[in-house]
Formats: sequence, C-alpha cells, structure tokens
Amino acid sequence: MDDKSSLPRIGVFTKALDNWKSGSGHHMDEMMRSVLDQNEGRFDFTFIHYAKSENPVYGRARELIIPRNPIAASTILRREGFDVLHYAPLTIYAPLWNVRAKRMATMHGAEQLLIPQFFGQLELAHERLVVPNYARRMDRILTVSETSKKYFVDNFRVPAERIIVAYNGLGPAYRVLPPSEVAAPERFGVKGPFIFHVSRFSERKNPWTLLNAYASLVESGSIKQSLVCAGGGWDGEQVKKRAVELGIADRLITPGFVAENDLVQFLNAADLFVFPSLAEGFGMPNVEAMACGCPVVTSAAFAVPEIVGDAAVVVQDPMDSSALAEAMARVLTNQDLAAELRAKGLERVKLYSWKESARKLIGIYAELCAEKGKRV
Repeated sequence: MDDKSSLPRIGVFTKALDNWKSGSGHHMDEMMRSVLDQNEGRFDFTFIHYAKSENPVYGRARELIIPRNPIAASTILRREGFDVLHYAPLTIYAPLWNVRAKRMATMHGAEQLLIPQFFGQLELAHERLVVPNYARRMDRILTVSETSKKYFVDNFRVPAERIIVAYNGLGPAYRVLPPSEVAAPERFGVKGPFIFHVSRFSERKNPWTLLNAYASLVESGSIKQSLVCAGGGWDGEQVKKRAVELGIADRLITPGFVAENDLVQFLNAADLFVFPSLAEGFGMPNVEAMACGCPVVTSAAFAVPEIVGDAAVVVQDPMDSSALAEAMARVLTNQDLAAELRAKGLERVKLYSWKESARKLIGIYAELCAEKGKRV
C-alpha cells in the first residue's frame, strides 16, 4: 500500500495535545508519538482540533482545524470520509452526527461522579447524562485501568467487549539517578531529609488530610523529615494559614511548579512519596515515584490499588489522617519496609509502557477498519 490515498484514514481529536504538559495532554502526547513511531505506513493520520498549537507533534501528521459547533464540524468530517474517528475527550462538543466512520473514544476515569462535591452542577449534569449516552454510541473505548472499565460497564452500560484497557506508560526521564545528579532539592532550599508530594493544588488531591497527618507526626517527635509539596497552588494563602495553625510552617516547603528533570531529582532524593488523592483513574505520580526508587504511601482511590499492587502502602480511607500518619511513620521508621517497597516498585513499573499501550491502540484502529471493510 504505497499510495497514501489508499490507506485507511484515522481522524484523532487532539485538543488535549494543545496543552501537552497537562495530565490528559501528556497521555495523548506520549500515545500519539508512539503510535506514529509504530505506524509503519499502515494508516493515514489526521489530527483534528480547534486552533493552531505549538506542539511539534502536529508536524508529523495532517492537521485539520474544525469549528467548535459540533453540527458544523460533523459536516466537515462527513466530507473528509474518515474510516475511524477517535474522540478524546468525549464531550458534548464531540461531532458525532451523521459521520460514517467507526467511532472510538479515550476515557480515563469518572472523577466527577466519584467525588461530586468538588464539581459544579453543570459539569455534573454533563458527566451524568451526556458522557454515558455518547459512550454507548462508541464502537470501542480505550481506558487506562480495569477499574475504569468495570465502572463504565456497570454505570454507563457500555458492553465490556467494546472496552480495551491500555495502561499509561513511563517516559525515560523517570529512573534511578546516581547521587551526583541529584541537586534540585538543595537548589530549591530543601536541606536535610524530606517527604515529597506533587500535584496541582486541589481539594481533590486531599491536601488537608496530608497536612494533618504530617503535623501529627511532627507533634509526636517520631520523624525528622520536612514536607515538600511541589506543584502550582501549594504556596497559596490557605496552605500557609493552615501550616501556621498546625505548627508546621517552618517544616513545610512549597517550591511551586518544578520542571520534569527537577521532579525526577526530588523523587530520587525523597525518603517517602505520599499521594492521598480522593479519586484517580490511574494515579501516575505513584508510578513515577516508584520508577525513581522512592517508597510510596497512597490511598485506595478508585484505580490506585490496581495500579500500585503490593508495591506501595495503601491507606483504605483517604480521609483518615491518623491512618495516613501511621502508614507514613511505618515506612520512615522501618528501613527494611522502605527497601522492600523500593524493590517492588522498580519491578512494578515494568508493566507500564507507552510502546505497548500504543500497540493496543493501533490494534483497535485495525479492528475497526476491518469491520468497515477496509484492508490494513
């Protein structure tokens, strides 16, 4: 099939690629780069979005700019004659009407429905009414955990055979470094041993339970580590005020956003990584910490137990600050347990490969093309 015009045509909705450093954007960026690397001339890809982006991946595929109006966009897509349309994300703006292509979507989890108290009524209505309805119209759904798959089967009534699980992968940056290459913590003013957390500050990441648990450890006198919370928003007034109230203001360090290279160094240097999130479709920070040889304490939030397996200490109730503090203390005061978690974590992360996940996605494209009568 040397003539590109004869290749099966795959249209991928790539708005997430426009902000490719966000969670969903990073996932799509890694997946689509790996898909293109493995394509070997089998498919003709078009990346579909609403405005030009600086992401260099757009130089590797045909680019199609469509209007936000889903009716007008559907008209354009129908004329294009795609064999497969891949929606990511699946929203009310997804142009589904009268397209003749096979349809699939990437769906990560159901955070809004798991912790509805943190979302507005309009967003909740969208997730409760629109997304399940659209999901049932898909010929395939790609998701990132068996937990998410089960949720979509049980709650969205999507047939199980239409849902394929492809785990997130790990980039090569996340690895164990020699001590000579770990300088970021000191550069950010971190002196001595520390516990590490990273997230964009949000109630959904359970910040107050983390601070309460750490404060109880400080008060008990059982640890010497400071607490470093990296990511945007952790240096806000709410956190500062609460740190003063808890008596930990002099031991809480908030460096703000840190670049990936610095993040890897923090994870290499930390005595413990703590991630007590309230809902995670995957929980990538846990896996990144494991890959850097850092012991992990996390929560039993949705898919997290599936992803970390026995390679982390998992707190069953993420809101229980006493249980979180006890889990943190166990790892910090037991060198054998910490060493065991490091070893198990480094083994566990071998499950997570962007190349393997992209191979599964290519397989979905091939199946859908075959169902449409298009030879691959």
